[in-house]
Amino acid sequence: MSATRSSIILALLACFVPLSLALNLFNFFWMDGVFAIVTIIAFSFSDKSWVGIRSTFGFNNKFILVCLGAYLGSGVLGYFFNSPMQLHEWNKIASLRWIWGFFACYAVGHLLSTHAKKLNWSFSALIVILAWIIYRQYNLTAGEFITPDHRLQGFYSNPNYFALALVLVWAMVLSFVLYSKDCPSRTSATLVLIMATIALIATYTRTSWIGMICTLMVALFYTRNKKAITISGITFALFAAAVVFNVFELKDRILYTFDFSGVNSQIARLTIWKVSWQVFLDHPLFGVGFENAAKLFPAYYVKLGHANEYVVGHAHNQFLDILAGAGIFGLAGYLGAFGGGLVFFYHRFKNTAELHKKQISFGSLLCIVALFACSWTETPFVQHEVRNFILILLGFSYGYLNGSPKKQSTPNEPV
Repeated sequence: MSATRSSIILALLACFVPLSLALNLFNFFWMDGVFAIVTIIAFSFSDKSWVGIRSTFGFNNKFILVCLGAYLGSGVLGYFFNSPMQLHEWNKIASLRWIWGFFACYAVGHLLSTHAKKLNWSFSALIVILAWIIYRQYNLTAGEFITPDHRLQGFYSNPNYFALALVLVWAMVLSFVLYSKDCPSRTSATLVLIMATIALIATYTRTSWIGMICTLMVALFYTRNKKAITISGITFALFAAAVVFNVFELKDRILYTFDFSGVNSQIARLTIWKVSWQVFLDHPLFGVGFENAAKLFPAYYVKLGHANEYVVGHAHNQFLDILAGAGIFGLAGYLGAFGGGLVFFYHRFKNTAELHKKQISFGSLLCIVALFACSWTETPFVQHEVRNFILILLGFSYGYLNGSPKKQSTPNEPV
């Protein structure tokens, strides 16, 4: 392959992350097509041998493969053991082609780490997209941007989906703000972080607020960056003041969280958690099949003495959703895969001397923290809009860092 052709293809691969994130924010693009194109390009670059293909696509990590196999296999077995397999059940299993998407994203990162000396990040696309989303919301609300009657949802059908996806980007960008010595890149990353924070507040999605707070606490605790701690403290004080004076009706939104009277989202969540837990207790090993528990909810509501109006499509808790759908083996595989990712990114962060790799590894670690924090009151991994961000950010980061030589050093202090 000629040097010119290789440079062109590598340039296209280098645009994969920012362009994919931008397309996901718009939600216009069919990500299966992106994954297919990436797979073809990655295959053309890899050595045409089983060893080369395994290295390019990350098939040589036995631990990850075992965890994914446990997660996928348990959910499939849950269908066979507890319900007859029908067409829509097979469709749900086929939707797990996201696993292939993860390895396609891994291949992009691996190839770039092999062929490019350094990856230069640009936040221009995200700045433009977020600015347009904010401007569009301002026009839709007739001059009011942050209002609970018109929750910001970007170009998604649900503000919760938009918030859960955006908080992952927020977590990654936070790392670039904390670990950046170049003023222009730090300024652009800070601008994205500010815009994303405002946008997340405007979604009025409490789950994403929990994700932001937990992620920020982990980042500040580990880095102990005095400047970041000061800025975070001032920001939190301003938010607290806005809550006290009920600016943008933030106080009403937070107080609503502690309202357990009547029929509301809190009561519905508590009920669905009890029902999902009972489904798991009745099918502890392999569950009842991915997203199949919802079919059993009406009978369980009656069994537990609750009304049918609480029927919802998922458990509003990622861990309970997996327990009900894939059992204890499925949850072990899910936690093992992401837990292995936490260990991997932490070791890469500690052992690399290159600043841009520190940013990627620590940002990926924070993404997993945000994902787990949001998983207690929502099911982000079930929503394909959110799942695409997880695949792009973590798959790419894993491939990029795993395909690079390890360099021992003590971590630099964040600027």
